[in-house]
Amino acid sequence: MEAIGSQQHCDCWSGGTPAKFVMRTVLQNLASVIGGEAAVRAANFAAALFIARAFGGFALGAYAASLAVVTVVVMIADNGLQTFVITELAGRPSERESIIGEVYLYKTILLAVVIALLGAVAGLLGLSTFLWGVGSWVAARTILQSYSQLQMAALKSLSKTNAIGVIQVTHSLVLLAGIGTALFRHWTIFSLLAWLTACQLFEFALTVFTLLGAGVRPSCPPTLRFWDSMRKSAPFGIASGLANLIVRSDTVVLSTLVPLSVLGTFSAPNSVLLIVYVAAWLVGSVLLPEMVRLSATEEGLRHYFRKWTRLLILTSLPAAVIAFLAAPKFILLLFGASFERSGAPASIMALACPFILLNSVYTNFAIALNRRAVFTGLYAGMAVVALGLNLVLGRAFGPIGIADAIVIREAGMLAGFWILMSRKPSQARQSGSPVSSLSDVRVSEKPNLSSSLA
Repeated sequence: MEAIGSQQHCDCWSGGTPAKFVMRTVLQNLASVIGGEAAVRAANFAAALFIARAFGGFALGAYAASLAVVTVVVMIADNGLQTFVITELAGRPSERESIIGEVYLYKTILLAVVIALLGAVAGLLGLSTFLWGVGSWVAARTILQSYSQLQMAALKSLSKTNAIGVIQVTHSLVLLAGIGTALFRHWTIFSLLAWLTACQLFEFALTVFTLLGAGVRPSCPPTLRFWDSMRKSAPFGIASGLANLIVRSDTVVLSTLVPLSVLGTFSAPNSVLLIVYVAAWLVGSVLLPEMVRLSATEEGLRHYFRKWTRLLILTSLPAAVIAFLAAPKFILLLFGASFERSGAPASIMALACPFILLNSVYTNFAIALNRRAVFTGLYAGMAVVALGLNLVLGRAFGPIGIADAIVIREAGMLAGFWILMSRKPSQARQSGSPVSSLSDVRVSEKPNLSSSLA
């Protein structure tokens, strides 16, 4: 993308063979990222499944609670630096070494604060040795993952997207090999978590070597612009942090209301629902480049959007009904007889799946039209609603109440998108103003909203 000037960029999207070439390149890059991401998600789900079957609901609840809390805190502390580095590298490619070094430094400062905060909170809560152990390994792995994601963002800006897929597939294969070894050699949960952390360190090392191989040598910036950079990256951080909070608040709130063994009965079906969230993001990641291309004429974009919403409605509604009926037996098949009580929450969660998919398409639609106020405002509002619903319904009905809250939340978000995005376009867009140079920024925003699902 660095070699393409702004005029060439506009010409490229205007039609003809160059546009087809760019679309093919974008889709190839997306396939690489999506394939790698899917492989890592599958391996992580296998790890959660192994914890559930080998160590029971209490251990799964402890792992899920630790992961939810640490992920939210680390994502908020990131403050949108993953997207910030993409936009900065796109705007100042000749300064890539100092930009990457600058962002590394800022991220390290923020994560140092996070580590101190997490340690202080854990100490005040008087956690048991077991929870300290689980939480420490989860925190170490999540922090390493945050650095890896930052480096992958830099690789995207340097047109090294294909390397990301290779790195993530390699990571997933090594992780699965460890899970297989744990199964046959009867590892403890701490040995398994240590392996997961080592695999994340391995991925981090691969991204470092790939950047070095691309000729990138991060350097210290001549002057620090910490607060200025935080201000620029904050809008991206707010969006991704809110998206993360919405998804993870279910587990975080329930962990304060019920014992960890009960939390485990919720975490089992919720781990499957997280895969649906990832699948929704993957669908959106494929649709977003074409939506951005079509955004120059809103009517064409709306036609494309309606086509995909109709398709998703026709396919996801019957699938949700089938999943509602089959969920109890499916959960027993996956997690074992000790998770029999997970069947009811799983059936309820299945009803949220069509809303999740449609909300992903609506989010991309809003991004393509550059309506940041719509999706940022909705995510902010839904974060507050999610916390309230989880507290009220979780306290009253436990895991089933949280499952109900998920359905209500996703349905409410879809209603909000439908109302706000049905409004007539602004005068600027009615006058036929072209897509601004923010298109590259918008392409990078959606992965950050979804990376909250890591």
